[in-house]
Amino acid sequence: MIKNYLKITFRNIMRNKLFAAINILGLSVSLACCLLLFLYTSEQLSYDQHHGKRLLRVTSHLTQKSGEAINIGSSSMPIAPVIESEIPEIKNSIRILMPTLFGSKDLISYEDEAFYIDGGMVTEPDFFDVLKYKFVKGSAEQAFPHNNAVVLDKKTAARIFGSQDPMGKTIKLNSLTGAQDYEVTGVIENDGYPTHLKPTYVISRETSIWKPFISQFDASWVGNNLVYTYLELDDRADISAVEEKIHKIFIKNGGAEMKELGFSKEMHLQPIEDVHTSANLEMDSFQGRSLVFIQVLVTIGVLILILACVNYINLATAQAGNRAMEVGVRKVMGVTSKGLIVQFLGESFIIVFISLLFSILFAEMALPFFNYLVDDQIILSSENMWIIGKYLLMFLLITGLLAGLYPAFYLASFKPAQVLKGKNKDKGVAALLRKGLVVFQFVISIALISSIIVISQQVEFIKSKDLGFNKNSKMVIPLSTDEAAASYPVLKQKFVKNASVGKVTGAHSVPGSHILSDILAYKKGQTMDDAVRIIRNPVEYDYFQLFDIQLLAGNYFDGPEKDTLVSKVIINKTAADRFGYTPEGAIGEILYFDFGTMNFQYRVVGVVYDIHQVSLHDEIYPMMFQLSDGNSAQNMVLEINSDDYQQVLSSLGSDWKQLLPDTPFEYFTLEDHLDKQYAADKSTFDLIKYFAVISVIISCLGLYALSMFFAERRFKEIGVRKALGAEVKDILIMVSGDLSKLIILAFVLSIPISIYGMDKWLQTFAYRITPGVGTYLLAGFISIFIGWVTISYQSLRAARTSPVNVLKDE
Repeated sequence: MIKNYLKITFRNIMRNKLFAAINILGLSVSLACCLLLFLYTSEQLSYDQHHGKRLLRVTSHLTQKSGEAINIGSSSMPIAPVIESEIPEIKNSIRILMPTLFGSKDLISYEDEAFYIDGGMVTEPDFFDVLKYKFVKGSAEQAFPHNNAVVLDKKTAARIFGSQDPMGKTIKLNSLTGAQDYEVTGVIENDGYPTHLKPTYVISRETSIWKPFISQFDASWVGNNLVYTYLELDDRADISAVEEKIHKIFIKNGGAEMKELGFSKEMHLQPIEDVHTSANLEMDSFQGRSLVFIQVLVTIGVLILILACVNYINLATAQAGNRAMEVGVRKVMGVTSKGLIVQFLGESFIIVFISLLFSILFAEMALPFFNYLVDDQIILSSENMWIIGKYLLMFLLITGLLAGLYPAFYLASFKPAQVLKGKNKDKGVAALLRKGLVVFQFVISIALISSIIVISQQVEFIKSKDLGFNKNSKMVIPLSTDEAAASYPVLKQKFVKNASVGKVTGAHSVPGSHILSDILAYKKGQTMDDAVRIIRNPVEYDYFQLFDIQLLAGNYFDGPEKDTLVSKVIINKTAADRFGYTPEGAIGEILYFDFGTMNFQYRVVGVVYDIHQVSLHDEIYPMMFQLSDGNSAQNMVLEINSDDYQQVLSSLGSDWKQLLPDTPFEYFTLEDHLDKQYAADKSTFDLIKYFAVISVIISCLGLYALSMFFAERRFKEIGVRKALGAEVKDILIMVSGDLSKLIILAFVLSIPISIYGMDKWLQTFAYRITPGVGTYLLAGFISIFIGWVTISYQSLRAARTSPVNVLKDE
């Protein structure tokens, strides 16, 4: 029986080569897309599962009295040890401090080599008891035999020591708190499991150089949210109950401080496996993926697969007339409807199985390009063969049923008496379903085309938006060590003498960087209850002139700070508005900030236009630029007046090495730095763009096959019409008219879907375009044009057919 079914299936494939090829090609491409997208999303959703289900991170929710809220992934220093001691359900807790959160780059030195490194962690001695890592050298139990021990990741160890055994060797680490020697006591494999915690090195917070720095924050329960806190709960713990206990302990210990600072704070517990996809939290040093982005990819994959299944259903039901006689004969010979359903479903599964084989080849070919688009690495190998096999089996079952179920029942429903008399007609439910599926295909395709247009307009808007400062020809040199920061004045003198360098200035944070330093300031006559959260960026006096940031009122800084009691500040317009000042009225006013028994005062000397310190996803927030000396700058900014960057870099690097021979020279351009803010948006745009093209191609393949089928079925009618004097244009309109109407209907139905989807995406930007009607009309015209091109060949071929050739056998 199976052998007979296989024979019939392959005979039908050979008899209808074009239709079979269209089905197999469409399904193969769709399945390849789904395989890549599902492998990627399954990897993204599998992060941190190896650490255990009872491990959670403490997040903080801060709310000002004005109602402004901020959600952050970090928490305050003293919380973890207190709640661990008072809540029995907490088995263990660890705190992680990331030097990169402060904008620090760590300098590692060994023998004559030195280089910068990111991603180091300062944490508890029992870090490896709570979080699970694979040790390739040493062990979790002996990770920190003493306070000056360091555990390196495998790649960092190879970079420092090459093929040498790193165990027991001493490196110098110059970090946020200064330089110190550390003994290598372990090497871990970061890539063994997908995890958001990928430390390049791990050291203990008990290290002599770090302990005093960390201890200064041990008294603050509300402010100084500088650490990432992880809790290990016992198996019986109820997360909601533990959250409530944490809140009570926090109110007891931090309630007074919270009232003093003028805002409220709540803490929540986040499962560790959710951290990688929690891209909505601020102050998060971990580069995760937005859950919305992952959901979009899954949706696109499913839609592309559905489009290919629609092609199969359309072509199978359209060819029903050609197979009606076969069905009638087989039923007369005694084959039951159940047997026919099994046969036709079997054909569907065979087509899908053949497509699966091709899809593996297509996926392998597309893999490098796909990895480039998502800026990540997935593989097709024996290492993940189990999950690949699982997806392939799922695709086979779901696609085989989805594509084959309706055609099988439809074909098996033919009545032998009508079929053998030639009275079976392609109408009713089958014809209506086929039209509905064509409309569905083009609704999806047009919606994706609309998405491409809207996203490209938003990308262009981002590129052309006035950010409030001049970003062109700016080079940034990080001053990542104390020695480099202290050398700023001398470096500046050297660099300004370079003919290719214009202005030079220093700043704690450059545009495009999130600023951690914030205060709650209030004006004269108010208290901390009325305070406004304002971001503070210490800059050198000539910062504004280098960036061409325009004054609204007052003056720029006129030189280094002289008044040590009251600090000079320049605020942005948003800050002036928030305090209730006009730009002119703010000049000379004093802003106050209370912290414990201390009172800080800031005199406003100028108000500047708003600048976009961070991406256009975020609203402009109140900013305070505080005048500082160059010695506190973490970044040196140079205005470059030459197109020969290599020559400039060589010259600057030479000057740097003369002064700092043991410190590597690093730089980045401000434009590249700003572009990194939109890397995720670019990935989204590129993926939608390419998969939209694939969906349109798949839809057009089905449309082409249908137009050919319809034209062939109406050849005799066309012959009669032409014999009676019909012109080519009349025949062309007749043949393509029905399908054109379906495309136009799809265009109308796609408009609300496109508007809804794009509005949701655009809402992630604080500054965005407002797509007009023309955007969606353009998408509709593009789709109609593509559809017309697709069906035009068959329509013209039918219209130009000689009536003699068609009617000669009548």
